Amino acid sequence: MRRIRRHLTFANVVSVIALFVALSGGTAVALSGSNTVFTDDIANDTQPAGGGNPAGGLAAADLRPNSVGGSEVANGSIAGADIAPSALPFGRKITSSCDPSSTTYVDCGTLTINLPRSGLRVLIIASAMWYNDAPGGSAGVCRIGVNGAPFGPNAFPGEGTDSTGNIVENSLTLTNVTDPNLGAGNHTFGLACNQWNGDIKFNPTYVSVVVLGPG
Repeated sequence: MRRIRRHLTFANVVSVIALFVALSGGTAVALSGSNTVFTDDIANDTQPAGGGNPAGGLAAADLRPNSVGGSEVANGSIAGADIAPSALPFGRKITSSCDPSSTTYVDCGTLTINLPRSGLRVLIIASAMWYNDAPGGSAGVCRIGVNGAPFGPNAFPGEGTDSTGNIVENSLTLTNVTDPNLGAGNHTFGLACNQWNGDIKFNPTYVSVVVLGPG
């Protein structure tokens, strides 16, 4: 008996208790001084949701930064309220003056957005104030561009005559949504305009881009 007592240690007693609890179907709790818990220390489906409630569960403060990735999150489980405004890229570009002089299109404002992954749709809003800057009429064509290529329908700003001699500004707006076929990385969206009659000027122009999400 004295020999058995001599070999008993605190670690041995704790190990026997933990083994007994585990074999009897209970929940084993580590009684060591370490505060590190690994995934194999927690039985599946034993932690209730909502770390801040009295029932327990894991809270955000219990998780190491960057320890949870996309593979740990069930598809479709994140609601809009859970997404920070900065999670989806967006931007706006204002250009003070655009003065095309021929039927050749010129950039009247561009904005580059970095898409975090492929398969995202992008809302593009391009608008401009324009006016006739010469006696008589003026006309031009404006269009949205995606990575330098025309995208969507055109707008046809212009007026038949300016009999008042005063500069009167008008406006145009083009909107469109891309298909979810843009790859991850930088993409440039813009407004391009030309002039094919008279002297038409665009001042200012606006290009706004919002990433909507998957298609």
